[in-house]
Amino acid sequence: MKTVGIIAEFNPFHNGHKYLIEQAKAKTGADCCVVIMSGDFVQRGAPAICNKYLRTEMALKSGADIVFELPAVYALGSAELFAEGAVTLLTFTGQIDYLCFGSESGDTDALIKCASIIEDYTSTPAFKDELSSYIKNGVSYPSAFSKALGDTLGNLQSLLYSPNNLLGIEYLKALSRLKSLKLYPNTLENDRKSVDNSEINLHYPTPLAIHRNGSEHFDTEITKYSSATAIRDYIINNDDLQELSGTLPSEAYKILSDNKNRLLPVTEDDFSNMLYMRLNTMSDDELFAIPDINPDLIHKLIDFRGKYICISDLIMSLKSKCFTYTAISRAIFRILLCPLYLDAIKQTDNEKPYLRLLGFNKICSEFLRNLRNSELINIVTKPADGPLSDPSYKLDIYASNLYEQVCSNKYNSKFSEELKSGPIMF
Repeated sequence: MKTVGIIAEFNPFHNGHKYLIEQAKAKTGADCCVVIMSGDFVQRGAPAICNKYLRTEMALKSGADIVFELPAVYALGSAELFAEGAVTLLTFTGQIDYLCFGSESGDTDALIKCASIIEDYTSTPAFKDELSSYIKNGVSYPSAFSKALGDTLGNLQSLLYSPNNLLGIEYLKALSRLKSLKLYPNTLENDRKSVDNSEINLHYPTPLAIHRNGSEHFDTEITKYSSATAIRDYIINNDDLQELSGTLPSEAYKILSDNKNRLLPVTEDDFSNMLYMRLNTMSDDELFAIPDINPDLIHKLIDFRGKYICISDLIMSLKSKCFTYTAISRAIFRILLCPLYLDAIKQTDNEKPYLRLLGFNKICSEFLRNLRNSELINIVTKPADGPLSDPSYKLDIYASNLYEQVCSNKYNSKFSEELKSGPIMF
């Protein structure tokens, strides 16, 4: 059986995602599409518009065959950490033949070359000095990174101007590092540990970029291939979702329509009360101990103690040339998930990593059967049977229960305990 892997958020699942799956299968000849998907919180630093089970159901009814959850510690991480966690976990299944991803360029060779140049140059003292200088002068990290690269990429520089190209480059960098360092996925960016080559024998996927079909990332127009941003905005601002019927696969449209104002939408502002409580109960030391948050941003957040403000307004009031919307939002949700987020990001052991199964089609039972016998990774089918002592897994359970609590309070729905949940099967 030939297998293709896809890394996604499906927030929510739309025609562009279905196109990616169809093209990935067609171009690789794969029988099975394995997805690793962010859970209830996504990489831009926000809750998903609907829970991971609804998004899993949409995917499985629209071409995906197996969906695993990307642990929250990676899902809320930098683009580099997000990519490294997802690529490593997919590779550790030992059965992924191809890694496919959407890209504005669709040029796999150019993206590989770009990733290689960036990986080499960013390790030099000259780059690090330039990057540090720009950041000290108040330039946001993404802009500082691009400026510090200068003309190093030559005519490949244009690849950095598109978000899906950038994420694809991170996937390629992660795959390259994995091949050379043999990283365990739970040795995070602050404590990388390499494994003796003799201890592990991995089957590495072949990367393949699929030309992205549809609107630009932040386009707001509703078309056949609308961006996820446009679709989320429409769902939030309209009760009748009929206009989305042409931009969503029929099954995804039905799931979203049936659950509108019952289980969705969930937005960052639904967590505003909790942020108010966190800022007023966490000490300065606890806030500053959270890694990868600019101390100046923490100072600005502390200034809002005792002042209730919804999260979206708070982010807009803090947004500047130094702090992007995403950086602020990601910092806020790391605070909301403390102290378990802090425990997870600090873990340094080399325990066998895990993959939480969210759903599958019976056609790919062979893949799951092989995975259960794997010496490299644990598959978790029942949450209660998962590695409950693992800080990363504890964070996953906490994050899901937190999301579910907010959702059930908002819509007066029954609270569903994460440890009692199970995978969706078709």
